[in-house]
Amino acid sequence: MAPKSRSSKRSKSRPAMMGRKWTQDDVVTYNIKVVYQDLMTFFGMTDLPPANVESDALVAKDLASAQGYWTSNMLFHMDYATDPDNRESGTIDFVREVFHLLRYANTAQNRVVMVRWKLRYLATQGKCPQVDVCILDDSNVISLVVKVDRNSPGFDPEARLISEAIAAFENDNVWRKERLGITPLAGMVMPGIVMDGTTPTFYKIPVTSELVSAIKYGKQPEQETIVYAYRPEVPRPGEGMRLLDNRRIILSAFEAFRQFL
Repeated sequence: MAPKSRSSKRSKSRPAMMGRKWTQDDVVTYNIKVVYQDLMTFFGMTDLPPANVESDALVAKDLASAQGYWTSNMLFHMDYATDPDNRESGTIDFVREVFHLLRYANTAQNRVVMVRWKLRYLATQGKCPQVDVCILDDSNVISLVVKVDRNSPGFDPEARLISEAIAAFENDNVWRKERLGITPLAGMVMPGIVMDGTTPTFYKIPVTSELVSAIKYGKQPEQETIVYAYRPEVPRPGEGMRLLDNRRIILSAFEAFRQFL
């Protein structure tokens, strides 16, 4: 069952701009709908693939039992991510280590992991929107965005993720035109992830130049945008990746999601 959307009590004369503090009000205003799908529909496969990770990543219950370098890093940061006092920063660092463990970042494909990456071409009043975690290619173009749930009143990670995915697309298009001297994209599907502690929800977010233009002028687009989402089905929801049975499924879901980069 798809998680319930969080409602907002915020009233405003115009919706928030891309990359800013969106709520479900903004998602609705910009004619965006989130549809949760099953495994087959979202990934196009009947079973999740095995995760291509160090073998102990699937069996090490804690840091003391880990042997691999990236497994040790992941489990070290998992402790911080599950500590309420370190939830935001701990989860951001945890995601970075998961991406290294799963080789989302690698030299062969010229991809790197960046945290708190600023979208400098969208700066307003001296402030740049920034994404919690992203994957960059060798041209500094973003190919995946991550939003970490702060679990604070009024914070809607799903709406924020959509906002930042659209902002990343526009920021990269300006970069393509002004710095790389190439034609901006008319549209793309931006992969995104919301992390609730160590539990991910995966998203495919279609972004077009028409949607960007509508948001710039605070208008509702005529064309509805359908965002597709998938949350891994695990034996014990709410316990994240500390539980080994959950971890195997979640890491396999990360492995399957890599096809969209």
